Amino acid sequence: MKVHLRVFVEIENLAKAMNALTDAGITGFYILEYRGMSPQDWKGFSIREDPESAIGIIRDYAVDAVLVCSVVDEERVDKIVKSVEIALEGEKYTILEVPIRRIIVSYGDNKKKIDENQGSTNKT
Repeated sequence: MKVHLRVFVEIENLAKAMNALTDAGITGFYILEYRGMSPQDWKGFSIREDPESAIGIIRDYAVDAVLVCSVVDEERVDKIVKSVEIALEGEKYTILEVPIRRIIVSYGDNKKKIDENQGSTNKT
């Protein structure tokens, strides 16, 4: 089975995370930048329910962070996670492992489907 591995890190730890992932053997990834707050930072906040207040709180209190994502074989996940844990020891991070049931890739005229439940590849 394939796993969508997601590593949330503060932006100053991006290079550490990327190096750990590539050292562990990932061959590709994508990155999303965002501003966020951890549950510990969010605790105790109460926001008026108008959009301007919510956006203002995020601008004032959220930190720059990055989500590094990669699709990997399930058998490789433990090694990759261990590499990230070692590289980011003492830093804030979150790792999510999301199982993938199916992948559909379109190359324009034809699609390639990979059904993880049956291990088959179908062209349409």
